[in-house]
Amino acid sequence: MANEINIHKTVLKKDEFDKVIDSNFSTFVDPEVEVNNDTVDEFFRLYSKLYYEIPIEGETKSHTYLLKESSKLVDLEKDLADVQPLLDEITELRERLLVINQEKIEIQTQAITDAADHV
Repeated sequence: MANEINIHKTVLKKDEFDKVIDSNFSTFVDPEVEVNNDTVDEFFRLYSKLYYEIPIEGETKSHTYLLKESSKLVDLEKDLADVQPLLDEITELRERLLVINQEKIEIQTQAITDAADHV
């Protein structure tokens, strides 16, 4: 019986097993480092690419949303205050142009009427 092999079996309870045996998954290869592509340049590249696909209005994921969020950083009211005098001047000039065009039409109409009376 020189070929006799003794086998011993050790049985552990569940809580003893967890203390003795490491059952976590491990690998022999170093994990790959993910490259962070979330940059300002990447944002504007995508924004330019998707510009016409982005809805104009909406609570989120829209041009209106982007404007609302950006206006938290930029004082749009200040910019509007700078622009308002120019808008007022444009309105005044349009009104003056309308009056001049009306006077021109009246003069042309009168000239046509006078020419018809002399014929």
